[in-house]
Amino acid sequence: MRNPCWGSVGRLMFKNEETEKFQSNEATIQPNGFLLVLEKEDLSVIKASTNFSKIVVGGAKTIIGHTFEELFGAAITANLRRRINQEGRTLMLISGDFPLFDQRKFNCFVQTIENRILIEMEESDDDAEASTEQTVALTEAVASFGKVGSIEELIHLVPPELKKLSGFDRVMVYKLDQAMTGHIIAERVSPGMESFLHLSFPAQDITLETCESYCRNTVRAVPDSYYEPATLVGDSGPITLSNCALASASKLHIQHLRENGIGASLTISIVSNGRLWGLIVCHHAKAKAVPHWLRSYCEVIGKLISLKISAYEDNAERDLKEKLRRFFEKVRENPTQEALEIELINSAPTILELFDGKGLALISGDTIRTYPVTPADIDLSKYAEWLKTTDQKHFFVEDNLRAKFPLEGMIETASGVITMSFPAHDLSMHIFRPELTQTFTWASSIFMSVEKTRANTHPFQVLRQTIEKHSAPWTLNQMFMAQVFFDSMKNTLNAIEQK
Repeated sequence: MRNPCWGSVGRLMFKNEETEKFQSNEATIQPNGFLLVLEKEDLSVIKASTNFSKIVVGGAKTIIGHTFEELFGAAITANLRRRINQEGRTLMLISGDFPLFDQRKFNCFVQTIENRILIEMEESDDDAEASTEQTVALTEAVASFGKVGSIEELIHLVPPELKKLSGFDRVMVYKLDQAMTGHIIAERVSPGMESFLHLSFPAQDITLETCESYCRNTVRAVPDSYYEPATLVGDSGPITLSNCALASASKLHIQHLRENGIGASLTISIVSNGRLWGLIVCHHAKAKAVPHWLRSYCEVIGKLISLKISAYEDNAERDLKEKLRRFFEKVRENPTQEALEIELINSAPTILELFDGKGLALISGDTIRTYPVTPADIDLSKYAEWLKTTDQKHFFVEDNLRAKFPLEGMIETASGVITMSFPAHDLSMHIFRPELTQTFTWASSIFMSVEKTRANTHPFQVLRQTIEKHSAPWTLNQMFMAQVFFDSMKNTLNAIEQK
């Protein structure tokens, strides 16, 4: 949840009657695999998917009531028992000559949920295994990702490498900003496929529940957007499929795919330090098999990219903290308020670099010191008086200062501000950002603008909006470090006063 003293860009108001979820709430599966639900105690089948009728005479009803050992034999049952208490989904191969299943081979994923065991089964054949070329593509992608020196380089390398590995027609990187607005920041498409590059999607399109789901299940696939879901039959007890790869996608997600001519999709989560940083989204014009080897390779790539982004962000944060530490260490060498103020102005270039600001103003009593581009002194004086005469918080971050302090003279150089006020010491410091005109190309399932509602909007029909009189938004890292700086300043001033 955003801190109420942090600014927010005044974008469109969106109303989405059904916010985007990947998974359906219904207990149905995609028919590219089969699902068994076993009682944990005796391994008897209590539920099965209806699409078993494709490979078993009599379908699911023939299977229900049998024990797993009756279906697949003692050796495979012993293998299953070793996996029952393992955490997460574990891979198991079922292969042999079974009365009900002929000589079929299955790649199975096993997971235990309370007193039930879920087994996802996908038929395995030569086409379901990775070729030498595909394994080489994975190796080359991993090697390429290891050579990059920044997040930007990494992200722009992802689409071509994933496209080569997966064979999908469109591969995009979708990044979430601190307001949970999504942006397509990199893309590679096949000829004839529409580009989604630079489209933005409102925060309402991905709920907190959906973010948590993407963090848990980092690879999602819809091999055929025109599939007919298979239901589960058997006992009437409820079952959750939230961690199943075969679980049906939500009706809204399927509608999005179909209405945009997408026959298959593959989504890989990028999770940095426990939060959903973004997604790698792959689209194909026609239905396309997504075998377990491809999902496994994509899981490896997703984790590698997530780890590298986490490392880049951690290093950036460490650098910021080290610069702050050195600054306050220098202040402690001469602990007076006058020395602190001099050091703040002398260190203005470093402080602006820390927060990507363009101007700094230090107001001590009636004295105003600035560096290098800030509002006029008369406007700064009015701003300082306003801070004293309102109940405005002593620390706040804003990218739309006009919404709080309507003085037109400050908009050009100070649309965004980090304000740190210390009224007990008659001191305040302000870091400014100028106005930045931004144009957003919005894409969503349902739009509602400030002026009017646009009904029956095509899910990816775009709507352009220009934002003025705002600065570039402050990042979460910058806001966090500003809070740390404010607290350190307050502690330093209090320590000086007590000497």
